[in-house]
Amino acid sequence: MKQENFNSEWLFHPGGGTTLENTVSKPAEAVRVTLPHDAAIREPRDPNVPFGNCTGYFPSKTVHYTKTFQVEDPAQVCYLEFEGVYMNAAVYVNGAFAGQHINGYTPFTIDISPYLRAGENEVKVLVRNGVSSSRWYTGTGIYRNVHLLRAGRLHIAPNGVKISTPQAEPDLAVLMIETILENRDDTVRDTVLRHHIGNVEVSAPVTMLPRETKSVTLRMELEHPKLWSVDTPNLYTCETELVGFDQTSTRFGVRSLRLDSRHGLRINGEPVKLRGGCIHHDHGVIGAADSHVFEERRIRRMKEAGYNAVRCAHFPASRTLLDVCDEVGMLVMNELCDAWTQPKVDFDYAAWFDQCWEQDCEAMAALSFNHPSVIIYSIGNEICEISNKFEAQRGRKIADKLRRLDPSRYITNGVNIPLSVIAQLPAIAVKAGLDINTLLNSGLAGLAEFMARPEIVEPLEEALSYLDIAGYNYTPYRYPVDAQAHPERIFVGSESYPAALFNNWALCDKMSQVLGDFSWSAWDYIGEAGVGQLRYGESSDFDLYGEYPWKTAWCGDFDLIGDRRPISYWREIVWGRRDSPYIAVQSPFHHGEKQSPTRWGWSDAERRWNWKGAEGKPVTVEVYSNGDEVELLRGGELVGRVKPEQCKALFETVYIPGVLTAVSYRNGAETGQDVLASASYDVQLQQTDLGCGIIEISVVDEHGTLNPDADIEVTIKAEGGLSVLGFGTADPKGKVNFFDTTVKTYRGRALAVTCGEGKLTTEVNNHV
Repeated sequence: MKQENFNSEWLFHPGGGTTLENTVSKPAEAVRVTLPHDAAIREPRDPNVPFGNCTGYFPSKTVHYTKTFQVEDPAQVCYLEFEGVYMNAAVYVNGAFAGQHINGYTPFTIDISPYLRAGENEVKVLVRNGVSSSRWYTGTGIYRNVHLLRAGRLHIAPNGVKISTPQAEPDLAVLMIETILENRDDTVRDTVLRHHIGNVEVSAPVTMLPRETKSVTLRMELEHPKLWSVDTPNLYTCETELVGFDQTSTRFGVRSLRLDSRHGLRINGEPVKLRGGCIHHDHGVIGAADSHVFEERRIRRMKEAGYNAVRCAHFPASRTLLDVCDEVGMLVMNELCDAWTQPKVDFDYAAWFDQCWEQDCEAMAALSFNHPSVIIYSIGNEICEISNKFEAQRGRKIADKLRRLDPSRYITNGVNIPLSVIAQLPAIAVKAGLDINTLLNSGLAGLAEFMARPEIVEPLEEALSYLDIAGYNYTPYRYPVDAQAHPERIFVGSESYPAALFNNWALCDKMSQVLGDFSWSAWDYIGEAGVGQLRYGESSDFDLYGEYPWKTAWCGDFDLIGDRRPISYWREIVWGRRDSPYIAVQSPFHHGEKQSPTRWGWSDAERRWNWKGAEGKPVTVEVYSNGDEVELLRGGELVGRVKPEQCKALFETVYIPGVLTAVSYRNGAETGQDVLASASYDVQLQQTDLGCGIIEISVVDEHGTLNPDADIEVTIKAEGGLSVLGFGTADPKGKVNFFDTTVKTYRGRALAVTCGEGKLTTEVNNHV
């Protein structure tokens, strides 16, 4: 099957383009775009958008796209393959309705053959993204790649090759290659199906009856295979040929998975603990538009920071993400959805779950099947209704469906135990001999103690029984209790508070049944605005979101433009992946004030020793270290030597520009140092071209040292054939749009994304 890139020369139109719409109002002028395209990120934010704190105050809308293309032979079989359209997409060909797909994250393929004619043809894609369709920023439009697939009447079905490895040992791998074949003719066809992998080949004759679709499975063996793992992400390509008719290529990896309570998770026989992070799908300044370059940049940076697993939250992963995770060596928990039948916002997936879940399971499993990075399917996130025995049956149906589609992966569910049993809490409290009102006023510690009681999980036993892995969101204190009651049960921290890692990881180390921990979140994202913010003074634990102009969650280990925040270094140290200490400094302008981060937040510490106007003021320095002692020196003079608690040591000193040095010790021997020096204020802009249109902008001194205290207002200009796709900073509540050309740097940094050939120039407006 011939696959053509179908991303170029689309016309983007606001509105639905209906006959009635065009009759009563003048159609807006179309704009030529290249896919992937996020229509929402180019819109000004609106503080009055309903549920705006969920979406970062970006509006949702109805739009449509049109494209013309040539067909020489209308008898040819043609499909349009969409990797993702957000959401509720309807496809028309030459004015005829060809198909519809509701889910904004799952790929879909539409057979457009019946609607084609010789010569010019037009395809229209209508996209209807209603208000409050999600709890985070989704983007709007055809935001992932589109392909035109052309084939003869006898062909391999789209994505019709599935390769499993029931045996994967260092000396021999056994492959089972299933191929779906389609015969559109009214005649019998005889052919040969052949697979090539390197210099190994297997083939068999195949007879296709008229109008038949069937599966053909062939067995193949590879001697001394190069196994895929996080550390050695080896990949193979299988060349499949339907001799005389069609051919296709399929990339895959060879690896084995094992799971039991004694050894936990094993990949190729080696135990693996999941150092995980949850991620949403947007790419910051370019919005939701799919990008291999941005996805690779994210996954590589996460891996460099110690991560070995991502959880796609809370939707099926894109093909691009899975390709990158295969290539880089990153494990994936692929998740179906955020809601089943009970909505979390007015028009989320719950509105269509009952009619869509099976096809979406099929799409998720089909896309994941040949990707060795995918090891776990999650059937949902914080599904509140699973304690209802009737609703629990839905989970069983989903789990059984996925096992039939793909028996090689494990099934979990991201269960938030308190939310799932909230309706039963009064009865559970009575059964436990407690007063519910006293309990609810006992604070987080009292609630946590109550949630560890054995009575709490009783309403969830059926919902947990059909899972291979019990995914617990924010309830690690259940591990020892449930492991004692169910020695065979296996757990994963499917979502956890960032600062809880130290205790969570101690349980992971101690208990073989606990596979790992996924922090919320690994990378900052648009929407759920301000959920990770820090306030000074007293603050309600339940007052989560930020009002406009907040636009990002501000809870990632990496900020919106991909820079590591201090907590990521602490996490790397807790994981045992870094021996050197790391220095971060709390703001001297708020010294002595109570810091009240949300449960998804951290302190206000930054990586800087530049605080203009705070000279001589007291300041708190945080040093992260896995040593048994750490000392801090300011300007070569000892500030103190203390024992870190949970890999963090706090030092009180005064801010004097110069140099801070942290030294870690274990058993009296030095294990590493970190140095943080003040930058001068004689600054300039530095552009770093990372390639593929990504340009990092930094405010640096004459030595090239970043000065995060010397923010500058910058105007960019694209020259020649260059165009700007996005420009902005990591500021979680900046008012500027990502399509503005003038931006003030945030903590000394900004990011520009361009496409085309030409030059990007910058102009400094003023020093701030």
